[in-house]
Formats: sequence, C-alpha cells, structure tokens
Amino acid sequence: MCLSKTWPSGGPDWAAVGVLLDRGRILLIRRVSREGDPWSGQVAFPGGRWREGEDLLQTAVREVEEEVGVRPTGLVGVMAPQSPKNAPWLKVVPFVFDRWEGEVRPNPREVAEARWVAREELAEEEWMGRYAYVAGSWVIWGLTFRILKALVDCGLF
Repeated sequence: MCLSKTWPSGGPDWAAVGVLLDRGRILLIRRVSREGDPWSGQVAFPGGRWREGEDLLQTAVREVEEEVGVRPTGLVGVMAPQSPKNAPWLKVVPFVFDRWEGEVRPNPREVAEARWVAREELAEEEWMGRYAYVAGSWVIWGLTFRILKALVDCGLF
C-alpha cells in the first residue's frame, strides 16, 4: 500500500515533509547553505522536525507554511516513514497534499529556491555512486530521491 490515512504521533526523533502535487507537478525546494546543517544546499521537500504539542500532520503543515508560504489543506495520504542515511535514528513521514491556501513564496532564511517539477523533467542517473534524479541544474538524491521514486512507483507522480 502506497498511502495511508493514519500516521505516527511523532516525537523527538521524528520529522515530516509536505509533498505538494499540482497538475502533474511536484514542489521541490533547494535549502539555503548553512554551516552545521547536514542537508545544507540540498534539494528536498519542505519539511522539518516535530515539535512538542504537535502531531506529525501539524508538523508537516507548519513546516510547509514556514518554508514556502502555503498552508496545505487537501491531504491525499501519508507515505511510510523513511530515514536519511546520515541520520538513521530520524524517521521522516511524507504527507501528500493536492490542495493548499496561498501562493508559493520561499522563505529566504530557509529556502534558496522553490521549483515546480514535472515527472518528465526527471532523468534517473547514477551520481557519485548512487542513483539520483536530475532536473535541470538540480541533483535530487538521498531521502528526497527515495520519496520521489516511491511516488513514481506508486503512480502518484
């Protein structure tokens, strides 16, 4: 099963990302370069760490709103948690949305660039000894690649 309608409650070792789908396109961001950030400058989905008092859906909505200025409203479903290879203790839950309020406006403190990417723009290639998608000048690898690959394999993107 690709999508669920239930999700874990969260906790200190949890994070959530928002996967925004719009007419065959998906929203990706390039994170700002920041010293000490292990994902600095990488292409990702908007998202971040769980905070006390939230459930993971609230985390996803808050993070998407903070990073790209839209408030997700149309939850399609939830993908299984995955962990980044450089932080195997961290569990990241992708929430898939097809509706939101507002216009995409990247927060310059967190997002260097936001881009809508169509499936046909993605070329799967080997990059530094691992598989990645290339979309124009962006290389999409690691956890973001694995989430995108799951979306493609499930026919959601």
